[in-house]
Amino acid sequence: MTSSLNFGIFDQLENDGTADIASQYQSHLDLARLADEGGFSHWFKSEHHNVPLDIAPSINVFLSAVIQVTKRMRIASLVHLLPFYEPLRLYEELCMLDHLSQGRLDIGFGKGVSPPEQLLWGVPPDEALARTDEALTFVLGAMELVTDEGLGCLFSFDGQFWSASDHPLEIDPFQRPHPPLWRPGNPTTAAEMGVSTIIPGPISTLPEKVAAFHDEQKSDGAGGYVPTVSTLRRVVIAPTSEEAKKVAERAWGHFDANLTKLFRKYDLWPPTMVPSFLGDVEMAVATESLIAGSPVQVREYFLRLEEESTLGHVTICPAFGNVSAREAHVTLEAFVEHVIAT
Repeated sequence: MTSSLNFGIFDQLENDGTADIASQYQSHLDLARLADEGGFSHWFKSEHHNVPLDIAPSINVFLSAVIQVTKRMRIASLVHLLPFYEPLRLYEELCMLDHLSQGRLDIGFGKGVSPPEQLLWGVPPDEALARTDEALTFVLGAMELVTDEGLGCLFSFDGQFWSASDHPLEIDPFQRPHPPLWRPGNPTTAAEMGVSTIIPGPISTLPEKVAAFHDEQKSDGAGGYVPTVSTLRRVVIAPTSEEAKKVAERAWGHFDANLTKLFRKYDLWPPTMVPSFLGDVEMAVATESLIAGSPVQVREYFLRLEEESTLGHVTICPAFGNVSAREAHVTLEAFVEHVIAT
């Protein structure tokens, strides 16, 4: 098959527990380069702090590195944790990334799903959403102003948490009025804002969810960009189904340990089930959050997803838990060969 879907790659940069951090950085950059050469449309990175789920917590630093080793893919956060930032500095850094990439930057935004991370950062959980909304308003307001008035214009903002008074804006975004936006985790909010999102769930549930997104959409797209609706699958491909399942089961447990370390330490559990299903591999497979198999099996699954889901975009994660650099590369190479193009 030659897929009509566009594919993104999601990378949290989890600590695999086997290699030093410098080596892991290099292997993930190699993975991004391979994805770029293989025809992926997007490269996404999440942001986490004080937890082995993310050994590259300064997301802008790593986005900059990925920009340098890729040429075609759009480079995106999924997401920037907006309550963790002073928004004027974030504005400047996002503008820099947009120029460094020559307009390949997408911006994901949210408050974060981890209350213990917020507490360790000094963000009161009951303020996280309000801080997110205000930081986004600040950053987009600055981008829209400089787009309209040009460099050197004076930006002022008076909010609950942050303010600015006649700040000269001497850097602007490459893309006007701002880069495309992503809001995963809340499809209703994303639809109302007219921004892109990630919708979870097995293939059978996706057509209804995609239709609901479009029914709730309040605009043609924020900033003039048509929203992308994607879904996320962690994927393991090996020569045989048995080998793939063995890697997937091992890695899923490590992923859960990385994800829930702070939740367990502080006994602060989220109101809904965490994406790892507390390490339940059978649940992960049943919900199609985890796809593991031979190249032919994975090809057949994504062919069915293309035919039945009504989606035009799918995001995969080949590096999670303690999947080794070599195992992740095997998965990605097989995915390019057997799913993206044959």
